[in-house]
Amino acid sequence: MLIDAHFHADDLASIDPGFTDNYRDTGVLGLASVHDRAGLEATKRIMAGSGPCLTSFGLHPQLPVMDEADELAALAGSGAIAAIGECGFDFFGDAPLRVRTPENERVQRQVFEFQLELALRAGLPLVLHLRRADDLLFEYSPRLSRLPACILHSWPGPANEALDFLARCPRALFSFGNSIVNGNNKARSSAAALPESAILTETDAPYQPPRGHTPPGSRGFRRALLRAYSTTCDLPLVVAELATIRGQSVESIRTSVESNFREAFADALR
Repeated sequence: MLIDAHFHADDLASIDPGFTDNYRDTGVLGLASVHDRAGLEATKRIMAGSGPCLTSFGLHPQLPVMDEADELAALAGSGAIAAIGECGFDFFGDAPLRVRTPENERVQRQVFEFQLELALRAGLPLVLHLRRADDLLFEYSPRLSRLPACILHSWPGPANEALDFLARCPRALFSFGNSIVNGNNKARSSAAALPESAILTETDAPYQPPRGHTPPGSRGFRRALLRAYSTTCDLPLVVAELATIRGQSVESIRTSVESNFREAFADALR
């Protein structure tokens, strides 16, 4: 199967309601990310009958508030979600809350630490979102290493950092999407250097679209808009690029990525 380790079904459906047909027909196994109860219920409706799909629920660092904290704790305790996240740190600087000030860092740490401790108690994988915060990744590595899996969504860093973190956190999984298709040299270096056992694929749909590619199977939109979003249809493109970068066959990449995903989410897939 093709693996989409990180996408947003509710946001994607608002742009491309027919994406579930391709998801089902091409045989995708995915982890849909949500950030509130409404998104969770919408994702369940959207993905019903579309094939196997797990769900992660997290308090996103771009909106680091605790208003859904009790809901998240209840879901984690009940086994209703497969992972916690995406969560983490975002200091990209493109919005006031994402400037690295002492106060913003304090708030993001508070929200992240709540989710990390919840994942540890519940024995759930954690999906990490990191922008300009790699130092904090290494700071938290002792606790992250105790998780059943630590998934670094859309890993943007260079090979030396990826290998260093993997040595500290052997159950880390580095997820690659259209950034490697679009020529992110740091991510591509990591994709080349990491062992097969540490790699996942994703789309982050509908975000991070591939440049210059029209999603196959999409319909009902002006052609000029078709390049403005990513979709689970992009997975073959990502897998092909990974195969080229690593000098492996597409089939071997697909097999190893599926095995990695199934091992990380063995409990949820039983």
